[in-house]
Amino acid sequence: MSNKMRAVQLFAPGDVRCELIDIPVISADNQVIIKVEACGVCGSDIPRVMSKGAYRYPIVIGHEFSGEVVEVGTKVKNAKVGDRVTAMPLVNCKECDYCKIGQAITCDNYDYYGSRIDGAMAEYIVVSEENIIHIPDNVSYYEAAMTDPVSVALHAVRKAEIEAGQTAVVFGLGAIGFITIQWLKHMGCHKVIAVDIIDEKLDMAKKLGADLCINGMKCDVVKTIMEYTNNKGADSAIELAGSTITQVQAIDSVRKLGTVVFCGIAYNDLVIPNKSLGKILRGELKIKGSWNSSIAPLPINEWKSALMFIEEGKIKLNELITHVVCLEDCQSAFEMMYNKKEMFTKVIFDPNKKQI
Repeated sequence: MSNKMRAVQLFAPGDVRCELIDIPVISADNQVIIKVEACGVCGSDIPRVMSKGAYRYPIVIGHEFSGEVVEVGTKVKNAKVGDRVTAMPLVNCKECDYCKIGQAITCDNYDYYGSRIDGAMAEYIVVSEENIIHIPDNVSYYEAAMTDPVSVALHAVRKAEIEAGQTAVVFGLGAIGFITIQWLKHMGCHKVIAVDIIDEKLDMAKKLGADLCINGMKCDVVKTIMEYTNNKGADSAIELAGSTITQVQAIDSVRKLGTVVFCGIAYNDLVIPNKSLGKILRGELKIKGSWNSSIAPLPINEWKSALMFIEEGKIKLNELITHVVCLEDCQSAFEMMYNKKEMFTKVIFDPNKKQI
C-alpha cells in the first residue's frame, strides 16, 4: 500500500482541494485504520467549507462515512481487518462532568472528525475503536455512510416525546428532515406535517409518509397547521431548517403543553416575538435542544437502532442520494450546493469514483 492518499482538504473558507497527503497511521493501540468507501456531505459541511471555516487548516473534512477496516491497533478487541464499519464522529474527552454521567454528546472538550480533527473525505481515516459501529451485511456502504443523519433524526424524534396517535410538524426537508418523517411514522405518529419552500422536496416528503405538505412560500404555515388540527395545534414540532422564520413558526404551530425541538443549526440570532413568547409561557411549552446523537448503550444505542431500521428497509435512504461525486470534484460540488445550482438532498463522495 502506498503511503500517500487522495483527500479533500479545506485551506480557508471557499478554498477546498483534493490533495495528495500522507495516509494516517495508528498512534494509539485502540485505533483502527478504515479504507473509506463513502462519505456523505452534512448540511453543516456546506457553510463550513464555503463561508464559516473550520477550527484549523488545512483539515480533511467529512464526518458521515463508512468503509472497511484495513489495520488494527494492538489492543483492539471488537474489530478486525475486513470488517465493514461506520463511526460516530464525536470523540469525547471522558473526563468532564458530562462524560462522567454518560452524556458524551455534551462533552466540554470534544474533538470531531472533519471539523476539529481530520475527517473522512479521503481514501483512509484513523478512528478509535470505541467510535466504530459494524454494518449489517445487506446495508450498502452508501446507506451506512448515512447512519449519522439517521441517528441525528432519531435523537430529535426521541426528544419530541411523540405518542401513538399524535401529530407532529417537521420544518425543513434536507436529508435529516426526510428521515425524521420516516422515524415519526415508525414511532406511532398518526399525522406528520412537512414544511419546506421547494415543491420537489414536498413531493418526496409525501412519498416518504408525510400526511400534509405545506409550501411556506405559498401559504400561511401556522394558519394551515391550525386549520388541519382543528385549531388546537400539533403535539410536537421539530425544527431542522435553522431559519429564524421556521423557528418562530415551530413555536406558534404547537398546542398548549406541546413540545418544540430545535435541531437545525442556525447562523442568525433568533428574536422571539412577544406573542410567541407569551405562548411559551402561558401554554407551558417544552422547548428542547437536540444536537448530534448517542451511542450510549442504554436505553438504546441510537446508531445501532438506526442500522437496524436501515437493514430492515424501514428507513429508506437510496431515494435521498441525489449526487455521487469523486474527490477531485470537491470544489465544483460544494459550489453547487452552496449556491443551490441544482436541487440536491444527499451528496456522497466516493473515493473509488474516478474523475471523468
